[in-house]
Amino acid sequence: MRSAAPSLRGRLTLLVLAVLLPAIVAFGVLVWRSYGEQRRLLEVQIVETARALSLVVDRDLRKNEVLLQALASSPALPGGDWAAFDAQARVAARGMDATISLLDPEGFLVASTRAPPGAPMPRVKPEQAGVTVARTREDGARVSNLFRGMGTGLPSIAFDIPAPGPDGGATRIAAVTPATALDHLWGDQDFPARWVGTVLDARGVIVSRNRDAAAFVGREVPAGLLRQVRAAPSGITVGRTMDGVQSVVAWNRSADYGWTFLVSVPEAEVVGAVRRSLALGGAMGLALVIGGAALAALLARDIVRPVERLAETTAAWAAGDPLALAPTRTREIDALQARLGESATVIDAQRRDLLDLNASLEERVTQRTRELAEATERLAQAQKMEAVGRLTGGVAHDFNNLLMAVLGNLDLLGRRLTEPRLLRFVDQARSAAERGAVLTSQLLAFSRRQRLEPRPIDVGAQVRNAIDLLRPTLGFKHTIETRIAADLWPAMADPTQLDLMTVNLTLNARDALPAGGVITLSVSNAAAEPARESPDAPPAGDYVVVAVSDNGEGMTPEVLARAFEPFFTTKPLGKGSGLGLSQVLGLAKQLGGGVDVETAPGEGSTFRVYLPRAEGAERPACEPEPEPDIAALKDLTLLLVDDDPAVRAVAAGLLRDLGCQVTEACDGEAAITALRRAPDHTAAALIDFAMPGFNGGETAAALRALRPDLPVVLMSGYADLDALADAWSGPVLRKPFSRAELARELARATAPGASRSAG
Repeated sequence: MRSAAPSLRGRLTLLVLAVLLPAIVAFGVLVWRSYGEQRRLLEVQIVETARALSLVVDRDLRKNEVLLQALASSPALPGGDWAAFDAQARVAARGMDATISLLDPEGFLVASTRAPPGAPMPRVKPEQAGVTVARTREDGARVSNLFRGMGTGLPSIAFDIPAPGPDGGATRIAAVTPATALDHLWGDQDFPARWVGTVLDARGVIVSRNRDAAAFVGREVPAGLLRQVRAAPSGITVGRTMDGVQSVVAWNRSADYGWTFLVSVPEAEVVGAVRRSLALGGAMGLALVIGGAALAALLARDIVRPVERLAETTAAWAAGDPLALAPTRTREIDALQARLGESATVIDAQRRDLLDLNASLEERVTQRTRELAEATERLAQAQKMEAVGRLTGGVAHDFNNLLMAVLGNLDLLGRRLTEPRLLRFVDQARSAAERGAVLTSQLLAFSRRQRLEPRPIDVGAQVRNAIDLLRPTLGFKHTIETRIAADLWPAMADPTQLDLMTVNLTLNARDALPAGGVITLSVSNAAAEPARESPDAPPAGDYVVVAVSDNGEGMTPEVLARAFEPFFTTKPLGKGSGLGLSQVLGLAKQLGGGVDVETAPGEGSTFRVYLPRAEGAERPACEPEPEPDIAALKDLTLLLVDDDPAVRAVAAGLLRDLGCQVTEACDGEAAITALRRAPDHTAAALIDFAMPGFNGGETAAALRALRPDLPVVLMSGYADLDALADAWSGPVLRKPFSRAELARELARATAPGASRSAG
């Protein structure tokens, strides 16, 4: 009689399905949440794209603003010399897709670079020509809505600022550009094919559009969308675009200029990707169910068949047949069969062997898992630091160009003012800008983008000089003990950057001893071992080691793990930038060395900087370089090449202030043309490295082909070090530079007998 109890095969099938079904349900929930998350992320991407458009256009408008501010300082404005101002504006606007206009105190047009020089201006005000203001800032600067240009009839935009006028009155300087000048925005943003980007003025009129611009520029967006856009500075909604496509629309309004930037993505594209994810998830779930059922059937058959054979064999043996047991390839059933013929001692020995094997395997798996986790963490940290380094290096480049314009103009202004009160304001502004220059130098050092000048130096002598400068800074509560070995190897280092590393580490040690104490600074020879876990440690080799120690607060493991991250600091707000240690690490790694740290809470810290040994170099002797003759620059004719109008203008001002005659060029081709016109009258060339078209090195080579003896100095706020090293080995003037630094470098380059190498 068959039993009514469930079979072993049925129980195994139910067990597999019972384990599998919750996983399938969890997978379905995960897919549904992924749907919501994907849509949210795509909407965030659309909003961020709109915000990025706003920032890019703000940046373009600020370029015009910098040019107008430079023109506003023209001495022709207070004197009412409109013709002189017109000539200056034409020089400044050269190479730009913009018209510079001047409005007199009554608001009438008196000068325009679009008209021929000296041509009479129509007696008209901008508002009479249909120009309306989108936004007026607190400083008086204004940006217009879209209008038709008076001379061109093209859709145009204008930006103007207040400027001084005759008899204490006020004029306005405007930069008028065609709306098509914003077309580069769409190529720069690399828009997907079906996305639509739109720029609106304050009235909701389309200024620029990446698709079908000719059909839509000048039209107002639908009233419903315009109400939502005006209700909030940024947001996202769903609606039908002017193309008639149902879309997800995100917007962001510029706080400075009052314009709004829209990004529209067809809703079908947003929903389509999510539906594909749901379909894929459903297919995977169905496949899991089918696979689970098949697996359950296979497992049940493999388990049940030996049990059935054993039952049949046992029944036959009970009937009197010999007990014939065959291996079943199932450990438990084989063990059961073995119990009929083997002793308990053998079984216990096999069990102990199996347990030992399991324990050993578990230990190896744990160790390997730990090693993989540590390697993954080190890789993630290295990738993060590399990404931050690239970002900071790029920011430093733009910031150095801005600081060049600021510091140069302050230098020129300071030399022209005599009133102490105004000079004090200039000095305060210069001090703040110089702090910004120091910050960019730290950023470049961290990102390893700074052009170093390493050479064999006596590290002991260099450190002694740095200590002599530091002692007054430390105060009476702190003392420095030095331990400098007598037989130091020469090391490859940049003397200026070595001083900076010494200062940073010593000041950090001082801050770790708020109540005062002893700071130990030592220099010695050392050989680094090849096997080091930390990515900050140097590779194997011979080094000169600069170590700075204190017995202060020390660092916890958590703080030590982030010590070299840029902008990380444990100091109070305003007491540190968090760039000191990252700068030390960046400089050491760029020189081919590394950094090592020993620290513990309450036991102080020791920072060691490894500088590579200079193989085959004698111990260098320090000889002061003779000061160049700056007076020899007077009346020299110099060729100035820079694609940034603001930097070019301030550099030209500094050169003329030194008594030089200046020929300006906006790029390499213009520089070559200028030198061909007057090859024998050009005494030297000052060239920016990072320029579109020909870079500085290529421009210098082309100029040298025309004039092999032409002295050349390159300028660089930041450049690709590999490209700079390949293209140029001559003098490099780092931005931002002062009038004195400019004069000193040019005097060296033009001095009789100066080197003319160009790499």
